[in-house]
Amino acid sequence: MSRADTLRIVREGRRFLVTCHRRPDADALGSAIGLAEILRSLGKEAHVWVPENLAPNLMFFAVGRVERELPDGEFDATFVMDTAARALLPRGIPKGGAGPLVVVDHHAAHDDVGDVVCRECDACSTAEVVMRLATELGARPVPEAAAAPLYAALVADTGGFRYAMTTPETLRLGAELLERGADAWQTAYELFEGWPPARLRLLGEVLETLELFEDGRVALLRVTRDMLAHTGADDDMVEGMVNYGRMLRGVEVAVLLWEFPAEKGGLDTKLSLRSSGAADVAKLATALGGGGHRAAAGAQLHEGLEATRKRVLSEASSILAEM
Repeated sequence: MSRADTLRIVREGRRFLVTCHRRPDADALGSAIGLAEILRSLGKEAHVWVPENLAPNLMFFAVGRVERELPDGEFDATFVMDTAARALLPRGIPKGGAGPLVVVDHHAAHDDVGDVVCRECDACSTAEVVMRLATELGARPVPEAAAAPLYAALVADTGGFRYAMTTPETLRLGAELLERGADAWQTAYELFEGWPPARLRLLGEVLETLELFEDGRVALLRVTRDMLAHTGADDDMVEGMVNYGRMLRGVEVAVLLWEFPAEKGGLDTKLSLRSSGAADVAKLATALGGGGHRAAAGAQLHEGLEATRKRVLSEASSILAEM
């Protein structure tokens, strides 16, 4: 299960379905659209299928390019982008007629999802894995239609080229995508700015929940359904707020606990984790049934905020003790 298998499937196939994890972020959706455009440039048929609403800040590269309904017919393979866990597969993913499930990913913490897995953990984003595939498929420089989604994916998962996984090669990839037509300011504005007033009101309330533990090395923030309701915010607006905990000097682990509607009714607790570098939050997330990277990870627990809070603080204490 490797890049070689993935390349063989692309070369031998004709018609592909491309999707990504639930509640897609810029890397998941951008790499999906980017891969589809690369496949089309090779004379293949590719459909990007995401059966749920997309976050508004992703529409600048996604509008008109994603199908909500599953396309008819059979596929030679189904590509699932940026997905490290079976629980994150989109609802309604076809069981038959969709070919092998090919996972293209870069997460170090993962389960056994996928019939074929192209997982390259040294890549800063799944978009970087896609561009490596494009090189071996003879599709570099990438088609202009792939530039904006792949650049958005690259920018998002490197925090605007700030995170530790940013390498000289990452910056060269970014330069190539700008040369192919990506817009640096539009991408930065849509991903990091352009907030509606409700999101700023929500942030104010989230910051009021800040708690510090382990001599200031763990920062914990909360989001409740009541906070979302009376600020007029929605769940998409919560993304990224965990980073404010990490901004505090001395914090090693930032945690955001987020009340989230459970599939079968009631409330789960979503967990977002960030590390300042030394702590491995993927290990913490894995202990709680989730996954991710060393510096950014998450999970969703079928329990309330307070029960999750106790478990997270206990696991965080153990991880810090090992450092």
